[in-house]
Amino acid sequence: MKNIYLFDSSVDYQPGFDFRVPTDVFPLRVYVDGKEYIDKVTITDEQFYEFCLAGAKVSTSQPNPEMMRDKLKKCSKEFENVYVVTISQKLSGTYDTISSIVKDERLKNVTVLDSKSGSVKTTYVLQRVINAAENGIKVTQEIVDTFVKESLLVFSVSSLEYLERGGRIGHAKALLGKLLRIKPILTTNDEGYTASLGMERTHDGLINRMRELTKEFMAKVDNPIVIGGYGVVHMKEYLDKLLKGFNVHSVARIGPAIAAHVGPEVFGLVVGRGF
Repeated sequence: MKNIYLFDSSVDYQPGFDFRVPTDVFPLRVYVDGKEYIDKVTITDEQFYEFCLAGAKVSTSQPNPEMMRDKLKKCSKEFENVYVVTISQKLSGTYDTISSIVKDERLKNVTVLDSKSGSVKTTYVLQRVINAAENGIKVTQEIVDTFVKESLLVFSVSSLEYLERGGRIGHAKALLGKLLRIKPILTTNDEGYTASLGMERTHDGLINRMRELTKEFMAKVDNPIVIGGYGVVHMKEYLDKLLKGFNVHSVARIGPAIAAHVGPEVFGLVVGRGF
């Protein structure tokens, strides 16, 4: 076989979705009150949400380095090209660790690509990488940066507590949001950092503004498609309102690797140029 595509478990995609090419996953490690779990292997999304809602202290760590080393070496021998798409380098050390392994092992046919995002936007970038590579294009970071610019992540969370805890939003902003019950509109920017797109006071206002931002971006790209995502079940109601009338490619659950940093009460979408 010619190509294989590897990605970490921050990539969230619809259950049962078939990429129709060889793929494999580097599962991140998830910690609940100090106990280690393997993301989506020894802990399910629902179990993780329950821990969060019960007040457990949660965190994540990059995939086991030796597991990644073994998998990279094996794939390098068995495939002509190995493409690795990771969560944003600004959000995790996974990209740097994989790059270091590839350099140390001199794996010339392994290309490591920074999605400069996470969750469903990384899923979008991964699909663009697959489509390009399967059509004979040698995908580089420069090309991936184009995919990043041709897509927009829009999401919201019920609490800024998790983002504050992870150092991705300031304490003052988190406190203000809590006191005023502000509902944030968030994204990842072209450099891969979490950023704000605004805020609203009501759920209706929030969803309307998120839809406006989505439509504004749709006008800039050809044949736009949308990938939706949500955490706990009761967030699906908000996601359905957000997605209404859009060309929806798929809908994913937001897994532990991302929920640990944004909270389980999350929903949003990525909109981008069609595949």
